[in-house]
Amino acid sequence: MGKASRRKRQKQERALTPEQIGEVLRIVRDDLVFLKSLNYGRPSRTEVRVASSILRRLLHEELLQSAWKLAGLEAEPTITALDLRTAVEDIDPRYIQYAYAGGASTQGARYSTNVMLKVPREEVEAEGQKAVLERIQPKLKAGTRRGFRLREFSDSPAVISGSASVSRVHVVRYVADKLGGVHWDPERGSWSGNSSSRDRLLDEQHLIVGRLPAALYEAISISQAIAEADDVTRLIERVKEVAPEHERAAEILSFRGGRIGKYADITFNSHGPADDPKTG
Repeated sequence: MGKASRRKRQKQERALTPEQIGEVLRIVRDDLVFLKSLNYGRPSRTEVRVASSILRRLLHEELLQSAWKLAGLEAEPTITALDLRTAVEDIDPRYIQYAYAGGASTQGARYSTNVMLKVPREEVEAEGQKAVLERIQPKLKAGTRRGFRLREFSDSPAVISGSASVSRVHVVRYVADKLGGVHWDPERGSWSGNSSSRDRLLDEQHLIVGRLPAALYEAISISQAIAEADDVTRLIERVKEVAPEHERAAEILSFRGGRIGKYADITFNSHGPADDPKTG
């Protein structure tokens, strides 16, 4: 999200009523609880797409950071995740055909930093394949993890190719906006605009991880990192305190004729409504 959008979000936060603040907090709480409930061992493609729509709201629209502030918490939440930039920082970018962060604990196929290197043939012929590998491989710091502040996490690379990178929040937007999380884009191969090169890079599907194309695997990795963050658990508990939601019995149907006034209740049992109110 750019500076103009961030200022707009901050202005909206200041203008919210107490009722709206409570609603935002409960929406974010419910989203986070849903992410925590996912089976990260065997996520379906549908679950990943649904998760991407939530992540889009939380990260791109910055609803998670807004809820953190509205709940009275300071600074930003911390998310622990793989640090792809550090993993490849000592490798000449011209060798990096692609590198993916990953990290989701799926059963079977998975990765925590996957890098495909491509060394020019002339260098291999001049040095020998073994010498080239001995020179480059020790520089790869695969599996490097650290804590990120939320916005830093969003902006950190999930994919690197050469000197170009694709941020985690862009991967989320790609899955949500292009692959059916929120929208499905039929114009594959003819994209244009500022993000088209990154979208095309993701669309190349360099990796398929079990049943998940790499972009979906990156999205579920982002989801799991957020779901497992201690600060996310802290926010959920905080929302319970500052924006409690009164649970209603599942068998009660409440109704009223207009926008104000008292509700009338119908209590359902196993045979149907216990009351049969007259309608006028």
